Amino acid sequence: MIRAKYWIIVIASFFIIDSAAQEKGSSSKAQKKAEKTKEMQSRKANKAREEGIKRHRKLQSKEVRKKMKRNERRYQHVDSYDRKPNLYRRIFPRKRPEGL
Repeated sequence: MIRAKYWIIVIASFFIIDSAAQEKGSSSKAQKKAEKTKEMQSRKANKAREEGIKRHRKLQSKEVRKKMKRNERRYQHVDSYDRKPNLYRRIFPRKRPEGL
């Protein structure tokens, strides 16, 4: 009697796992397609942003471009290491320019 219950449970669990695997396969295609479209949208957004930045820089004078470049390097340096700035900088942070 105990063996019969054991085998019934084993066979039932096999069917449950098998049916779950079939559902997962059909939804994975939709998920992959959704991820692919999301990735394409993010690529397009990044490309448009970069083109906008280039266009904005071309409109600026040479001195302003140098200042922007220097300022961008300063912020990339701090952000690239992901370290916490010192106490003075945390209390009085630099204001980053809007739109870049």
